[in-house]
Amino acid sequence: MKEKIFNLFVYVDSDFISHVGAVCHELDGTDDDKISFLQANYKTDFENVVTFRLPNNVMSRYKGELRDGIEYRIFRDLCHKGQSLLIFENVFKKYDACQNPLVVQTMVKDGVIIIEEVGKLAESKQPYSENILVDMQGDWISQYLDQSGLHLDRLINDDFFEAIRLLYNKKLYVSSMKLLLICIDTIAYLEYGDVNGNFQKWINTYSNISEIDVTANELWEFRNSILHMTNLDSRKIREGKEKRLQFYTSNLETNYVTYNDEGKCFKFIDLLNCIATGIENWGQSFNLERQKFETFVSRYDRIISDKRKTDIYQ
Repeated sequence: MKEKIFNLFVYVDSDFISHVGAVCHELDGTDDDKISFLQANYKTDFENVVTFRLPNNVMSRYKGELRDGIEYRIFRDLCHKGQSLLIFENVFKKYDACQNPLVVQTMVKDGVIIIEEVGKLAESKQPYSENILVDMQGDWISQYLDQSGLHLDRLINDDFFEAIRLLYNKKLYVSSMKLLLICIDTIAYLEYGDVNGNFQKWINTYSNISEIDVTANELWEFRNSILHMTNLDSRKIREGKEKRLQFYTSNLETNYVTYNDEGKCFKFIDLLNCIATGIENWGQSFNLERQKFETFVSRYDRIISDKRKTDIYQ
């Protein structure tokens, strides 16, 4: 039985999608036969494509402004959720397509074909009449930047320290410590990039770690133990090359011994305050080294966050 099948084209201009293209064929045979036909003809179809704007009910919000269309990465999110057919609504309405048509989907970036995807797309989980409004993660900087500068303390608090404190107050201390160490990993990457020793370099540059009688190398080995194995024994600690660290919690007035037969001890809240002060110092460095700002923003654009996730409203 003949079936309407489609070579679909998604036009990505500067990582933004505002229109798509399509060529419809009617063919009988097996699904494999139809896919092979579309594959063999997608270049020819590209030259004869009919273009369509994205449906009026597909919009995105960027820096407070509504735009017709969506970013390419958001389209990829829709693909993962089985909702990518939503941006082809105008195509399927024009050709009276079935709910789950067989397609070959080709990405066209700045006029050049870059990706071809093949197969039956998963059926959309939402009807065509639903609206799609995307709040873009790219708007994050406007929330933390004003005339006085970048409020790095609020940014790091929202993305990291709020969860650290939440777990700490729930007495989930190991989980809280893991997030604190991950936070240091992240800000060291933001400052220096993905290079060896960035963790220790950030600690030594911006924090006063010696005030709690801990070194950057000791904290690094503690980090390796906790994050990789949830214990206190990294390779260097087992080999006796670095001292084992342990943490404890107590009220503000109480301090316990700093050494025992297992190694060195420190109070969790002392490390937390030490890193918080380091982040303040780090933030101040941007006022002295303005050239760091662009690199920071480009790296932070790739940081995922509970606060700054991309929301798709339907």
